[in-house]
Formats: sequence, structure tokens, C-alpha cells
Amino acid sequence: MRSTPLSSGSNGARSPTLEVNGHRVAYELRGTGVPLVLIAGTGYPGATWPPEFVAPLAKRHAVLTFDHRGTGRTPPTEARYSTRLFATDALGLMDALGLGAAHVLGHSMGGRVAQWMALDRPERLRTLILAATGPGQFRDDRPVTRGIPVHAAKDLVEMGYEGYMREHIAATFFTPEFAAAHPDRVRSLHDAFWAHRPDLENYLRHVVARQEHQTAERIGEIRTPTLVLVGDRDTATMGTGVHTEQSDFLMRHLPVATLRVIAGVAHGYFWQEPVLTAQIVLDWTAQH
Repeated sequence: MRSTPLSSGSNGARSPTLEVNGHRVAYELRGTGVPLVLIAGTGYPGATWPPEFVAPLAKRHAVLTFDHRGTGRTPPTEARYSTRLFATDALGLMDALGLGAAHVLGHSMGGRVAQWMALDRPERLRTLILAATGPGQFRDDRPVTRGIPVHAAKDLVEMGYEGYMREHIAATFFTPEFAAAHPDRVRSLHDAFWAHRPDLENYLRHVVARQEHQTAERIGEIRTPTLVLVGDRDTATMGTGVHTEQSDFLMRHLPVATLRVIAGVAHGYFWQEPVLTAQIVLDWTAQH
């Protein structure tokens, strides 16, 4: 299917679109080689992936990034958002582009999307990288809110949308000492998000999709070789719980999994340590 230019991408080029599942999805495809699909987190458009992380990957892989429904230049739809719907979008985009089986990396909510890709169409994945993510509720004593978490709603009301995102990015994606020493790096991620942001309604629809995700009972069905990647300081209790605890659950239940804990980083290690994390990903894909 023919692609059409739509918007300026993170590399300054015009981003094409393809019709996928009845709607147009904006994407960028960089480099050549075995495909590597990067799936962003809650409400995050493709332009937020840091160039310092993507560029080394594109020297060995055809790196696909894209805008989820309602983010960046992909228009919203009326269908109820879910991580499984987003997985259908990602798989449909791969099909429309004629890409072969890919390494699939999902960060945060994107890792939940990637789980559904591995469950629903495992033949389309070479490997799976579950980065700072989890399977939904897996402990009765740690219930996951099925809707907008109260603390997020309160902060959005008190701070406003932009203020909330600025604070949330600084407080959870980066360690405090890094954020203090490198305010430009924190600002860069915020600015990339804000320039391509979903409107508030669609951001909240993404939050609900994340909160409603549930694959804990099915993780053992994923036979795709999986790298579970987490920062040792990703210990804040967020909407779905603590990511280090969720990563431990994934490791206990995935049949073919490798754990890599990155020292000195929190939730946003691709932005705090883009060169290191790119090398970790390349080392993984080279082994498979």
C-alpha cells in the first residue's frame, strides 16, 4: 500500500502514513536489515524515542517507530483503546510495510502491547524485549486500578496537563541526581512529547488502556525468546505498581527469558543512557 507524507518526524523528514485496520497510522522506518519495532509507552508518540538511541540501531536494523492512535499525527478513533488493539495496529503496520519477522521492543505500556503481539501472532516476532513493563494485576494484595488512578487525576487537576507531564517525566524517567545535573535532557524528552502530544482526552484513554491490561495468566504461553530489561531504581509505585516487582514476575513465568538489570537508572533509561541501552539491544539481537 502506498505511503503518503503527513508530518515532520523526529529526524526532520516528512513522516509517511499507511492505512492500518481502517485508519491511517503515521510511522518512520530508518535503516536496513532485520526489522526492529519500537513501541512507545502511555500516550507517547514515536517522536519521543531519542535519536542517540535510534541511530545506532538503524545501522544494523530497519527500525520502525510509529504514533499510537490519538498521538502524534495518527488520528484518534472512536473504538475503545486497549493494549490488544494497539498490538493489532503494530502488527498491521508491519504487514502493510511488508516487514518480515521482527525483534519487538516495548517500553512501559508499549511492553504490554508487545505481549499481545507475541500471544496473538508469535510468528511475526523473532524476539521480544519487555522494557520497564508488566503483565497487569498479579497479586491480590496489589490491586491495579481499572481506570484513571486517583493520584494521576489529582495531579492533572492541580498541575494542569503540561505541568503534570513535566513533573512526571522528571520524577519517574530519570534519577534525581541525573535530572539535577542534566536538565536539558529532561527538557528534551518533555518537549518531544509536548510537540506531538495527544490531547488530554486521548492521553487519558491511553492511561485507561494501560490500566486495563491483563496478561498475567497468559505470560507462560509466550515462547518467544524474551529479554526483560529494567532499571534497578525503577522502584516508584506507579499506576500499575512497581516495575522491578513486575519484571520479577515476568522472569518467573516466561518460559524463555533473560533478565538484564541496568544499574543507576529509573524508568526512562533509553533517555538517560541511550548509548548504553542501544548497545544492550544490539547485543541481544546479534545473539538471535
